[in-house]
Amino acid sequence: MLDEKLRQSAKPFYRLPARILAERGVTGNALSGASLGFGALCLVATAFGLNALALVLWLLNRLLDGLDGEVARLRNRASELGAFVDIVADFFMYGGLVVALAVQHPEARLALVVLFFAYYLNGTIFLTLSGVLERLKKERLTERGLHFRRSLTEGFETIVAGVLFLVLPDYVSPIAWVFAGMVFVSSAQRLWDGWRILRQS
Repeated sequence: MLDEKLRQSAKPFYRLPARILAERGVTGNALSGASLGFGALCLVATAFGLNALALVLWLLNRLLDGLDGEVARLRNRASELGAFVDIVADFFMYGGLVVALAVQHPEARLALVVLFFAYYLNGTIFLTLSGVLERLKKERLTERGLHFRRSLTEGFETIVAGVLFLVLPDYVSPIAWVFAGMVFVSSAQRLWDGWRILRQS
Protein backbone atom coordinates (compact mmCIF):
# COMPACT_ATOMS: atom_id res chain seq x y z
CA MET A 1 0.00 0.00 0.00
CA LEU A 2 2.86 2.37 0.84
CA ASP A 3 5.54 0.99 -1.48
CA GLU A 4 5.63 3.70 -4.13
CA LYS A 5 5.43 6.61 -1.67
CA LEU A 6 8.19 5.11 0.46
CA ARG A 7 10.26 4.23 -2.59
CA GLN A 8 10.17 7.83 -3.81
CA SER A 9 10.83 9.22 -0.32
CA ALA A 10 13.76 6.86 0.25
CA LYS A 11 15.45 7.51 -3.11
CA PRO A 12 17.67 10.35 -1.80
CA PHE A 13 18.92 8.02 0.94
CA TYR A 14 19.74 4.91 -1.09
CA ARG A 15 20.86 6.72 -4.26
CA LEU A 16 24.27 7.54 -2.70
CA PRO A 17 25.16 3.97 -1.63
CA ALA A 18 23.78 2.70 -4.95
CA ARG A 19 26.00 5.16 -6.85
CA ILE A 20 29.06 4.18 -4.79
CA LEU A 21 28.45 0.49 -5.46
CA ALA A 22 27.84 1.11 -9.17
CA GLU A 23 31.04 3.15 -9.49
CA ARG A 24 33.00 0.31 -7.91
CA GLY A 25 31.73 -2.14 -10.49
CA VAL A 26 29.19 -3.92 -8.33
CA THR A 27 26.30 -5.17 -10.46
CA GLY A 28 22.65 -5.45 -9.64
CA ASN A 29 22.83 -9.21 -10.20
CA ALA A 30 25.69 -9.47 -7.67
CA LEU A 31 23.57 -7.66 -5.10
CA SER A 32 20.65 -9.95 -5.89
CA GLY A 33 22.92 -12.95 -5.27
CA ALA A 34 24.15 -11.50 -1.97
CA SER A 35 20.57 -10.75 -0.99
CA LEU A 36 19.58 -14.37 -1.66
CA GLY A 37 22.55 -15.60 0.37
CA PHE A 38 21.58 -13.48 3.38
CA GLY A 39 17.98 -14.55 2.86
CA ALA A 40 18.80 -18.26 2.90
CA LEU A 41 20.79 -17.79 6.12
CA CYS A 42 17.84 -15.86 7.56
CA LEU A 43 15.52 -18.81 6.92
CA VAL A 44 17.94 -21.25 8.57
CA ALA A 45 18.36 -18.96 11.58
CA THR A 46 14.58 -18.60 11.87
CA ALA A 47 14.00 -22.35 11.75
CA PHE A 48 16.54 -22.81 14.58
CA GLY A 49 14.98 -20.05 16.68
CA LEU A 50 17.90 -17.61 16.35
CA ASN A 51 15.56 -14.69 15.95
CA ALA A 52 18.00 -11.84 16.65
CA LEU A 53 20.36 -13.11 13.94
CA ALA A 54 17.41 -13.83 11.64
CA LEU A 55 16.15 -10.25 12.09
CA VAL A 56 19.49 -8.76 11.04
CA LEU A 57 19.67 -11.07 8.03
CA TRP A 58 16.04 -10.33 7.09
CA LEU A 59 16.70 -6.58 7.07
CA LEU A 60 19.95 -7.02 5.11
CA ASN A 61 18.09 -9.14 2.57
CA ARG A 62 15.36 -6.55 2.15
CA LEU A 63 17.90 -3.66 1.97
CA LEU A 64 19.89 -5.34 -0.82
CA ASP A 65 16.65 -6.23 -2.58
CA GLY A 66 15.91 -2.51 -2.77
CA LEU A 67 19.43 -1.57 -3.88
CA ASP A 68 19.93 -4.09 -6.70
CA GLY A 69 17.47 -2.48 -9.10
CA GLU A 70 18.77 1.02 -8.46
CA VAL A 71 22.37 -0.10 -9.06
CA ALA A 72 21.33 -1.82 -12.29
CA ARG A 73 19.58 1.35 -13.49
CA LEU A 74 22.60 3.52 -12.64
CA ARG A 75 24.82 1.18 -14.66
CA ASN A 76 22.25 1.11 -17.50
CA ARG A 77 22.05 -2.65 -16.96
CA ALA A 78 18.41 -3.00 -15.95
CA SER A 79 17.15 -6.11 -17.71
CA GLU A 80 14.30 -8.57 -17.92
CA LEU A 81 16.59 -11.14 -16.30
CA GLY A 82 17.06 -8.82 -13.34
CA ALA A 83 13.32 -8.32 -12.97
CA PHE A 84 12.82 -12.09 -13.17
CA VAL A 85 15.44 -12.84 -10.52
CA ASP A 86 14.08 -10.08 -8.28
CA ILE A 87 10.52 -11.39 -8.15
CA VAL A 88 11.67 -15.02 -7.73
CA ALA A 89 13.87 -13.92 -4.81
CA ASP A 90 10.94 -12.06 -3.23
CA PHE A 91 8.67 -15.10 -3.36
CA PHE A 92 11.49 -17.32 -2.09
CA MET A 93 11.83 -15.10 0.98
CA TYR A 94 8.14 -14.56 1.67
CA GLY A 95 7.19 -18.23 1.42
CA GLY A 96 10.45 -19.41 2.95
CA LEU A 97 10.01 -17.30 6.05
CA VAL A 98 6.54 -18.76 6.63
CA VAL A 99 7.94 -22.30 6.35
CA ALA A 100 10.85 -21.48 8.68
CA LEU A 101 8.44 -20.00 11.22
CA ALA A 102 6.32 -23.16 11.01
CA VAL A 103 9.42 -25.21 11.89
CA GLN A 104 10.13 -22.97 14.88
CA HIS A 105 6.50 -22.66 16.01
CA PRO A 106 4.59 -25.93 15.48
CA GLU A 107 1.72 -24.58 17.58
CA ALA A 108 1.15 -21.81 15.00
CA ARG A 109 1.20 -24.00 11.90
CA LEU A 110 -2.49 -23.66 11.03
CA ALA A 111 -2.26 -19.87 10.95
CA LEU A 112 0.98 -20.05 8.98
CA VAL A 113 -0.50 -22.51 6.45
CA VAL A 114 -3.40 -20.10 5.91
CA LEU A 115 -0.90 -17.25 5.43
CA PHE A 116 1.06 -19.38 2.96
CA PHE A 117 -2.15 -20.02 1.00
CA ALA A 118 -2.91 -16.27 1.03
CA TYR A 119 0.56 -15.60 -0.40
CA TYR A 120 0.00 -18.28 -3.05
CA LEU A 121 -3.35 -16.84 -4.11
CA ASN A 122 -2.16 -13.24 -4.10
CA GLY A 123 1.03 -14.10 -5.97
CA THR A 124 -0.89 -16.04 -8.62
CA ILE A 125 -3.28 -13.16 -9.26
CA PHE A 126 -0.45 -10.61 -9.24
CA LEU A 127 1.80 -12.49 -11.68
CA THR A 128 -1.05 -13.49 -13.99
CA LEU A 129 -2.38 -9.94 -14.17
CA SER A 130 1.12 -8.55 -14.70
CA GLY A 131 1.72 -10.92 -17.60
CA VAL A 132 -1.62 -10.08 -19.23
CA LEU A 133 -1.05 -6.33 -18.86
CA GLU A 134 2.40 -6.72 -20.41
CA ARG A 135 0.91 -8.62 -23.36
CA LEU A 136 -1.69 -5.88 -23.82
CA LYS A 137 1.13 -3.29 -23.69
CA LYS A 138 -0.48 -1.39 -20.83
CA GLU A 139 1.58 1.41 -19.30
CA ARG A 140 3.51 0.40 -16.19
CA LEU A 141 2.65 2.46 -13.13
CA THR A 142 6.16 2.14 -11.65
CA GLU A 143 9.74 1.92 -12.90
CA ARG A 144 9.92 -1.67 -11.71
CA GLY A 145 10.23 -4.62 -14.07
CA LEU A 146 6.64 -5.85 -13.72
CA HIS A 147 3.18 -4.32 -13.61
CA PHE A 148 2.58 -3.53 -9.93
CA ARG A 149 -1.01 -2.63 -9.08
CA ARG A 150 -1.74 -1.01 -5.73
CA SER A 151 -3.05 -3.19 -2.91
CA LEU A 152 -3.28 -3.30 0.88
CA THR A 153 -0.18 -5.47 1.35
CA GLU A 154 2.93 -4.88 -0.71
CA GLY A 155 6.64 -5.10 0.00
CA PHE A 156 6.76 -2.67 2.93
CA GLU A 157 3.91 -4.34 4.81
CA THR A 158 5.54 -7.74 4.27
CA ILE A 159 8.83 -6.44 5.68
CA VAL A 160 6.99 -5.16 8.76
CA ALA A 161 5.22 -8.50 9.17
CA GLY A 162 8.56 -10.32 9.02
CA VAL A 163 10.00 -8.02 11.68
CA LEU A 164 6.97 -8.58 13.93
CA PHE A 165 7.25 -12.35 13.55
CA LEU A 166 10.88 -12.25 14.66
CA VAL A 167 10.64 -9.74 17.52
CA LEU A 168 7.33 -11.07 18.93
CA PRO A 169 7.75 -14.87 18.83
CA ASP A 170 4.95 -15.38 21.39
CA TYR A 171 2.46 -13.80 18.99
CA VAL A 172 3.31 -15.58 15.73
CA SER A 173 -0.15 -17.12 15.41
CA PRO A 174 -2.23 -13.92 15.81
CA ILE A 175 0.18 -11.97 13.60
CA ALA A 176 -0.16 -14.66 10.92
CA TRP A 177 -3.98 -14.63 11.12
CA VAL A 178 -4.15 -10.84 10.86
CA PHE A 179 -1.63 -10.63 8.04
CA ALA A 180 -3.29 -13.49 6.15
CA GLY A 181 -6.54 -11.51 6.27
CA MET A 182 -4.75 -8.48 4.88
CA VAL A 183 -3.20 -10.53 2.07
CA PHE A 184 -6.63 -11.98 1.20
CA VAL A 185 -7.93 -8.39 0.94
CA SER A 186 -5.03 -7.64 -1.43
CA SER A 187 -6.00 -10.67 -3.51
CA ALA A 188 -9.55 -9.38 -3.78
CA GLN A 189 -8.32 -5.89 -4.72
CA ARG A 190 -6.08 -7.23 -7.48
CA LEU A 191 -8.77 -9.59 -8.71
CA TRP A 192 -11.24 -6.73 -9.00
CA ASP A 193 -8.57 -4.52 -10.58
CA GLY A 194 -7.85 -7.17 -13.20
CA TRP A 195 -11.56 -7.80 -13.87
CA ARG A 196 -12.19 -4.07 -14.34
CA ILE A 197 -9.18 -3.49 -16.62
CA LEU A 198 -9.63 -6.58 -18.75
CA ARG A 199 -13.36 -6.02 -19.27
CA GLN A 200 -12.49 -2.68 -20.86
CA SER A 201 -9.80 -4.15 -23.13
